[in-house]
Amino acid sequence: MEKLIQKTSVSQQVVDYILGRIDRGELRSGDRLPGEREFAESLGISRVPLREAISALCAIGILEKRQGDGTFVAAFSPQVLGRILRTYTMLDATLADNLFEARLVVEGAAARLAAQNATAEDVDRLRSQIHAMEQVIPAYIRGEKTLADMLALDDLFHLQCAAASHNQFYIQFVNIVHTAGSDMGLYKAAYGRDRARYYESVDFHRQVADAIAAGDAPRAELTMCRHIQAIRTHTRQEDTAKPGATGREEPHHE
Repeated sequence: MEKLIQKTSVSQQVVDYILGRIDRGELRSGDRLPGEREFAESLGISRVPLREAISALCAIGILEKRQGDGTFVAAFSPQVLGRILRTYTMLDATLADNLFEARLVVEGAAARLAAQNATAEDVDRLRSQIHAMEQVIPAYIRGEKTLADMLALDDLFHLQCAAASHNQFYIQFVNIVHTAGSDMGLYKAAYGRDRARYYESVDFHRQVADAIAAGDAPRAELTMCRHIQAIRTHTRQEDTAKPGATGREEPHHE
C-alpha cells in the first residue's frame, strides 16, 4: 500500500483513501482490511487517526467491525446511503430541500414508467396495499396503531410503485430516500398530529394505482407529484407553526 504524503487532517485523508480504494474496485464488499498495526504502518501514520477514520466509516455503514474477525467493507444497503443523506441534511438544510425535490422528480418518473411496464400482478399488489393501509387508519386515529405502523404501510406502497416500473435504479433510489426520511423523522409533525391526513394519502395512492392500471403514464406521474407536493405543503405548515420557526421548508417522507 502507498504511504500518505501529507499528515494534516490525517483521519480525513484515511477516510478519503479507503473510499478511493472502494471506488476503484480495489476493496469490495466483504473484503477484510489489514490489522490496525499493519494498516497504520503501511500508511505511515499512528493508530489514532486510523481508528478515527474507521470509526467514522463504520458509523455510516461503509465499514463494519466483526468481533474477533476484524474490519470489513460492508455490503451495500439503502440504509447506508440513507444514513449518509441524513448526516448531510442535518448539517445543511438546503440538502434536505434537495432531497425532497428529488422525490418529486424520481418518484414521478417511476410512476410514469410503472404505467408503461406494470403487470396485472403489480397492480394487484398496489391495490392490496391501499386496502391494507385504509383498514388500519381508524386504529391509528384511535391510538391503537403507531406512526411507525402507518409509515411501514405507506413506504411499501411507494416501493411497490417503484417496483412496478421494473427499473432497479428507481427501486433503489426510492428505498434510499424513504430510509433517509425515516431516519430524519421528517414526517412526525405533519402526520403525527393530524392523523386523519392518511385518508388523503390513501386517496392519492388510489388515484396513482388507477392511472398505472389504465396505462396512463402522464396521469400517473402527475398524480404522484401532486401527492408528494401535498406532503411538502403539510410539512411546511407544521414547520412554520413551531415556536421560533423560521419558516424554512423541510422535506417530508411518506
